[in-house]
Amino acid sequence: MSRGKLKTSSVPWFGLALVVFVLGVFVLARGGQEIALLVALFVFLGACIRGLVLAVRDDEVSSASIRSPVARTLAILGSDFAAARRQRRLARERREESLR
Repeated sequence: MSRGKLKTSSVPWFGLALVVFVLGVFVLARGGQEIALLVALFVFLGACIRGLVLAVRDDEVSSASIRSPVARTLAILGSDFAAARRQRRLARERREESLR
């Protein structure tokens, strides 16, 4: 597995958590089992956080949901203004095409 895949996806981390969990449940016993399950828990939580970060990293509207209320409001307003600008541009382009 490449280092780049670990940086750009959370799937390998979920896989690692599953392998450690299975190892802890079925292979190890006593203290080793408890440690393996604890490690599996933390790897799973880390994979969840990594998946969330990757999901909202490039999406301004989604990332606004985990910010402060002020930043969230400004991001929503910004996305509304951007949508309005796109609609005006499309209407202007349609008018220009109809005049040709």
